[in-house]
Amino acid sequence: MLREPLNLEKEKKTNLKLALAVASIIVLCFFSLYVIFFLTMFFSPFLLFSFFPFPTFSENVVGLDGNLLIFSETVDFKGATRDNPPQKKIVMRIYNGESISEPEEVKSFISVYATGSKVYFFDKGLYRTFDNEKWEEFKNPEIGNNPIGAVGVDGIYVFSTVINKPSLKLIKENEIKELPLPDINSDNPNISSSQLLYSANELHLFWANNNNLLWTRYNGRQWSKPEIFDKTEKTKAIVFQDKIILIGFKNVCQQTRITLRTFDSNSWSEPEEMNIQGSFFNIIPAVLNGRLIVFQQGFFTEKYSLIDRGKPEGPFKISRLSVPADFLWKGFLVLIIVNIILFLFVFLLSFVIRKYKLRTWRIDTVEFEFASLFRRFLAKFLDSLIILIPTCIPSYFAFRDDLFLENPFKLMELFFYSLGVIVLGGYLYHSLLEGIWGKTVGKKICGIVVLKEDFTKCTIGGGFLRNLLRIVDNFFYYYLIGVIAITGTLKWQRLGDLVAGTIVVIDKR
Repeated sequence: MLREPLNLEKEKKTNLKLALAVASIIVLCFFSLYVIFFLTMFFSPFLLFSFFPFPTFSENVVGLDGNLLIFSETVDFKGATRDNPPQKKIVMRIYNGESISEPEEVKSFISVYATGSKVYFFDKGLYRTFDNEKWEEFKNPEIGNNPIGAVGVDGIYVFSTVINKPSLKLIKENEIKELPLPDINSDNPNISSSQLLYSANELHLFWANNNNLLWTRYNGRQWSKPEIFDKTEKTKAIVFQDKIILIGFKNVCQQTRITLRTFDSNSWSEPEEMNIQGSFFNIIPAVLNGRLIVFQQGFFTEKYSLIDRGKPEGPFKISRLSVPADFLWKGFLVLIIVNIILFLFVFLLSFVIRKYKLRTWRIDTVEFEFASLFRRFLAKFLDSLIILIPTCIPSYFAFRDDLFLENPFKLMELFFYSLGVIVLGGYLYHSLLEGIWGKTVGKKICGIVVLKEDFTKCTIGGGFLRNLLRIVDNFFYYYLIGVIAITGTLKWQRLGDLVAGTIVVIDKR
């Protein structure tokens, strides 16, 4: 026969007050966290970014003496404030065909031009050179503000802005010569979108004009009539074996379509099209060991393909953009600290609830002890980890190998698969195990079991019904509704338990 508490009404009032107190504590704690976060972002907006590294992506790639120099831009948030905003910085890595060096910070530049023995970096009022060993810097105000440079047999050609006007100059060792500008039908051309190349004793200029790419060449006396290319794709030109190679690329379905045009002697060849498996958000032509390559930038991988007689070979992997070690340990440290604080908070909350709330229920000579909030929380945490494993493994490989770039629909498939596993898989996992066995793996580890309200074995129907309302229990902060319901009921029941007529007790078997 069921023996009820001696003063049932008093117990109910105590539970109601306790539930209100617990709700107030949880809301106050979360509100305090929001206030702290808001104040931190207001007074120190870059603190979070300075703690974790900013992602970097390669923007310039050039070949030099059998090496590939890869330049990436990132943002340095260390020491940044409202009055001292974060600074952009450039890092260089060197790929020798087998391995890639660690990033090395270099001075910023506006444009870069590679020759056989040196790389020239142009910046406001100066240029620098690098020969795989040492750096040299040469200042010259005639270089202008936003220089695009090229190096020829006569000297250095610079297309830039000087005193707010476009200027083209030939800088020799002891002389600076002003050169005529081509007829580009603009008083203020977009120099930053231009490209200057030197090949076969001629200067070649490419610049964007609306949806077109214009090209002209200078033979030392005059500019040729501009030629127009349709700019429906990203393009970049490069000097290769005294020829100008114009490469355009466009992502099409699961492939990257590359268009190749060659200027040899006095004319451009017909465009050649080829496809490279996979999609990439940046393609950069370069020369490596005397062979034409295209550098392919994905989110997590860097590759290159050889272009030989109009056909691609590869791709060959340069590096995988692995998460820096400091990011890993910082992220792991934050995760541990957050979980320690959360578990400590739940433990203290559980201790308070157990102190003021009826903990046991006796039927004849058998006494049942209700599962504490901490045990139930720990069991839910372990079960969540088990459910997440089937989603984490395919997600890891998909992002590691840039599979979602090769086919964007794979990202949608992965999203809906993960959503299905978490929602439907989690629902079936809890419902079936609790309905058949009375416990999930997490509950088994924590020593608790689900029973019917009369302390008999839970049924399949009860398992499905109690988990149907889990989303309601989880509403508003983390399980706030469920915690309030557990605190405010005599038998420690959340809403799902009340509807299904189930309870959770310590498993003494």
